[in-house]
Amino acid sequence: MKYIKFNIDEMHQRMVFCEYRDFTEGKGPMLTRAFPLDAIAEQEPKINELIVGNEIGMYYELKGSTEVRETQYLERIDSIDDEIVEWIKEFVERACVQGLWDELLKPPTVDQQVEDFIKEFFDEEENQEEPLEKKDFLAEFFQELEDDDKEAADSKE
Repeated sequence: MKYIKFNIDEMHQRMVFCEYRDFTEGKGPMLTRAFPLDAIAEQEPKINELIVGNEIGMYYELKGSTEVRETQYLERIDSIDDEIVEWIKEFVERACVQGLWDELLKPPTVDQQVEDFIKEFFDEEENQEEPLEKKDFLAEFFQELEDDDKEAADSKE
């Protein structure tokens, strides 16, 4: 017996949540993952297919023989088709048990944070013609120190 939970929250948090627990050989550990919607949709495009149009979310939960299947809209809730439920079960196992998309959960590197900052505050269209200039600030700093030392030595003579 397995516990499986899957939730796409497109409206409020823009996240995809997965939970998995295997009770086949006793109570196994609860495995959980929470992915940013845009990031996981790049890796698994089917996610976007599940929430096209007026859908604002999807919720599936399997507890023993009890199932909750919801495609959520602003004004109503519909049931999820059997083939989508099978895909959801496979997705949750790949996410939680196999850890297939765990690299998406790692914090961004300093370089990625700098790139994101630049993208956020500077218009890319302005800078498309001019590539970003890469500078070695430490090398420049030490070169300036050497130049200053030479100037100081020349002025003493």
